[in-house]
Amino acid sequence: MNERKQLMLAVYRAGFALDDATLYLDTHPCDERALEYYNVMKRAYKKAYNEYTAKFGPLKINDVDVACGNWNWVKTPWPWEMEGC
Repeated sequence: MNERKQLMLAVYRAGFALDDATLYLDTHPCDERALEYYNVMKRAYKKAYNEYTAKFGPLKINDVDVACGNWNWVKTPWPWEMEGC
């Protein structure tokens, strides 16, 4: 598996865990272990997300830099255009 796929998988996994923890905390807001897990997963997601976007470009529209004078969102392959997907 190449680096791009590994980083995208890390983003997916951490994002899923973060969403799952969020849903759990909606019904168990005082669970300290769950809050700790949420914070760990939030850091893991941010780390994976930031590493991916630094190396391979934006994942979300908020990451697009238009200061360069053009629309750079479409300069890299879309997730479904990558080989082996």
